Amino acid sequence: MFKVILDKRVQEYVVRLDEKRKRQVAGRIAALQTDPRPHDFIKLKGDNGYRIGIGEYRILYDIDDTRQLVTVYRVANRKDVYRGL
Repeated sequence: MFKVILDKRVQEYVVRLDEKRKRQVAGRIAALQTDPRPHDFIKLKGDNGYRIGIGEYRILYDIDDTRQLVTVYRVANRKDVYRGL
């Protein structure tokens, strides 16, 4: 089982979502503990990160297999998620 760490900005963003989206995003992040590479994950080009989607939202994260650690560093709407990276 992997340990999932959320960046402080991710925590703040998720708290501001409506209840339905908050449950969806939180559930998807929690699922990374048991399967950090779900069937619909995508490796980001030019980066060491990965992406999964939930409707119009994206979760960007890194995986450290040796330490069994998943670090979620960005959650945002798909139109905004890659800005400023």
